[in-house]
Amino acid sequence: MSNNAEVGLSRQTLNINFETMDRRNALKTFFTFFPLGTAFAGLAAMGIRFITPVKREFERKIFTVGLDELPIDASRRFKDLRGKDLMIVRTGEREVKALSTVCTHLGCSVFWQEDKKEFYCPCHQGRFDKDGKVVGGPPPKPLDSYKVEIEGDNVYVYFKDIKEV
Repeated sequence: MSNNAEVGLSRQTLNINFETMDRRNALKTFFTFFPLGTAFAGLAAMGIRFITPVKREFERKIFTVGLDELPIDASRRFKDLRGKDLMIVRTGEREVKALSTVCTHLGCSVFWQEDKKEFYCPCHQGRFDKDGKVVGGPPPKPLDSYKVEIEGDNVYVYFKDIKEV
């Protein structure tokens, strides 16, 4: 038994005779199978699109603290929308920074030293300035920072979030 017989297809079933096919029959065959192939490809593409949702990134503005609750050179620790720790530090009258508390060296927690006005990682003596830039120790890059906005006396932090659409 040949492969065509196993699948249930033969030249007689499809009425295709390649030896005597002329242009008219070739075009007829093409216009019969081309729309079927296109329809199948479209259905496959829609299926893949249905299975893999689109992810869109957007920003959320979250109230964190009032300026009157945060003295100059003081800090406040809290969690972002994904549960990661971050710290807000008031570095001036109307200047506030929001930085990750995860050291970029080995992932230890950093804390704010008011007297030295820098972030310190006790694991390997990593030090970061008020902007999160490395000033000493082994950390390879600065701390992750968040966009901060002050409206009136309220401090807002912008978080990037991902939504499946």
